[in-house]
Amino acid sequence: MSKIFTVLPLLGFALWSCGRVVAADDEAQPLPIAHFRFNGNAKNDSKQSAEFELKNTVFNASALYLNGQYEFGDAENGYRAVCKTPMFAYAAFTVALRFKAEEFAQGKTNIFVGGTSYRWFAINRAESGNLTITLNNQSIVYEVKNAPIDAGKWTVVACGVDLPARRIVAYVNGKKAAEFELPKDFKLEVVGSAAEESDKNWSFTNYSNGNVFHGFVDELIVHNRTLTDDEFIKIPLKL
Repeated sequence: MSKIFTVLPLLGFALWSCGRVVAADDEAQPLPIAHFRFNGNAKNDSKQSAEFELKNTVFNASALYLNGQYEFGDAENGYRAVCKTPMFAYAAFTVALRFKAEEFAQGKTNIFVGGTSYRWFAINRAESGNLTITLNNQSIVYEVKNAPIDAGKWTVVACGVDLPARRIVAYVNGKKAAEFELPKDFKLEVVGSAAEESDKNWSFTNYSNGNVFHGFVDELIVHNRTLTDDEFIKIPLKL
């Protein structure tokens, strides 16, 4: 049975309407291991090794469009969008993406998943409409109250995980939505498993339950570290 935690926002939730902000010392910070803008292709703008495996996807309006059909439920039309990041480190990471869902119907509430085998991290939309973060194949679930994720709207979600500090932080549309502490004995089950290296990938499909994302993804960034609060606010993704 899943353990469900409800987390109240620390600083509230609001729309992010500011533009791209670049600080003078940004160049001194480590670059992301993956940065995809999806402007007609799935080219990684980072110097690190990261690439997408795409099937039944198209680029539309300068974004990656995913048709909402599960890969193993519709052999002809089901999509596959898996990003391999071999240089990824599990200990601390940040993911940020700008997306617009066409719907959040049953079976189409997934947004982004780390690990096609272990699903060691995922963000999705709860039945309540709020942002949800899950770990270890949905065995731990954190619902972020007052952080609604709506279909038909461009949304920016950023989440940082720091395992040594047992800390997770979530930002929605440029505002801190929640910060919470992992259990003292928490560990990612993929670490130390036979799939530890092969599961360093990301997808918009949850391959444990067939839950998929249906809509547009305009930009995706993956860091091999947890960003500072100031860096989260300055993530270069526009609404």
